[in-house]
Amino acid sequence: MDWIGFADQTEEEKDLEITSTTEDNACVVSLSGDLDTSTTAAVESALTKALEDHDTLIVDISGVPFADSSGLGGLIGVYKRAKAAGKEVRLRKPTPIVSEILTITRMKRFFPVDE
Repeated sequence: MDWIGFADQTEEEKDLEITSTTEDNACVVSLSGDLDTSTTAAVESALTKALEDHDTLIVDISGVPFADSSGLGGLIGVYKRAKAAGKEVRLRKPTPIVSEILTITRMKRFFPVDE
């Protein structure tokens, strides 16, 4: 498992752990911590980097207890870039609260979600 870190992370961004592995030719990026205004840029950067070498990206959000609109917007941005490049982004194991947020915001119509 690789840790994807950034030298210029703020203290708030360090509250979110980002790791990656490869699974069946897909890159699995696992997030642990809040997906919010302070962490969105780091997440977008990590996911975009992961898509450079893989056609399928699985974002494991089982460790994300909270996501705000900026975090969701970051995921949508990555999804749009992936789709334009003919690649796939999936979400894996959202927590009950995040799953409800994804349902309310209709994001499940864009992202395949592996509950």
